[in-house]
Amino acid sequence: MKYLVFVFKRRFRQKTLNNFLYVKRVKNISILNLSGPILYLIGNFLYFFLRSKKVIFISCDGLDYLHRAKNSINLWMGGTSYKIPNEYKEYRNNFVSASTIFTDESRLLTFFPTNISHNKINSNYKFVYVSENRKIENQDSLKIWKKNKDKILNNLSLIDNLEFWKKLIDINNESAQSFYVDIKSLIRLELVSTLNNILKDKFVLVGSNWKKNYPNALETNYSDKFIGDLYRGNICVDFGSKNSEKCIYPRSCKIVESGGLLFQSIHKDSKEIFKDLFNKTCFVSLKDMEEKINFFLNNSDQIQKLLISQQKNFESDDFNYKTIKKIENFVGSI
Repeated sequence: MKYLVFVFKRRFRQKTLNNFLYVKRVKNISILNLSGPILYLIGNFLYFFLRSKKVIFISCDGLDYLHRAKNSINLWMGGTSYKIPNEYKEYRNNFVSASTIFTDESRLLTFFPTNISHNKINSNYKFVYVSENRKIENQDSLKIWKKNKDKILNNLSLIDNLEFWKKLIDINNESAQSFYVDIKSLIRLELVSTLNNILKDKFVLVGSNWKKNYPNALETNYSDKFIGDLYRGNICVDFGSKNSEKCIYPRSCKIVESGGLLFQSIHKDSKEIFKDLFNKTCFVSLKDMEEKINFFLNNSDQIQKLLISQQKNFESDDFNYKTIKKIENFVGSI
């Protein structure tokens, strides 16, 4: 492959891919962005004529759907393989942006932070959490939580442990994924409560549906500039995507690219991705989160060093090149 061409209609998906669409080249692969309501027409025109495996096309959310697996894939954003509509499930060139222990990971694509802002930690830094969270009403989910709440909060990696789930539900049933999402929401509720109690005015919570319990929470704001400015130079708390077991997804990617220090709960691949930073900026339990927050509050002189280490960790093309090679290997197998 020499060219990777993004061709999809929805402009808002450009935001989901963060800075990656602004990259012109990843090692020996040129990146071409022909997305949006006008440019995608040019992309579809090129797709009709260019059939070489040296040029691979990517569409998002099936608009427009690319049927030719020889040199194209369809990426379904914001969900696991369950998100793929039934009329498209039979095609081999479907990929997704999220996976859990209950879904197929072999077709997962992750685009990592790039074009990272090299700023400094703010002198009056805050702890920022931007998210929505819904009320959980499924009684079976609430029963699981009530029985296992303390165990999960003492070991947050349990949420991605298949043996743990086997004792609770039928893991082969599609409803397993909904239980997973519900429990992640309940974890968020508990951790946000702790953050608010510890940090008080040092905590910035953004999300309209938090305001019922936290009147000081800011209204939801989807502006890229607002979010980027809020993340930049602050400690950005993240509990991961409710649909994924991986540590890098659009929100955590945006945090890193904007120059915020990512402070995240443990995920299946956290140690692999964050390397030496894992023990300093990832927390494995509620207690560990509290201890690391106290460290940040009492050792503000250390935070800038952590931010620089984070920037260096993602400044290489290696992570994104691995993702591109996964696409190339798939096309090469057709």
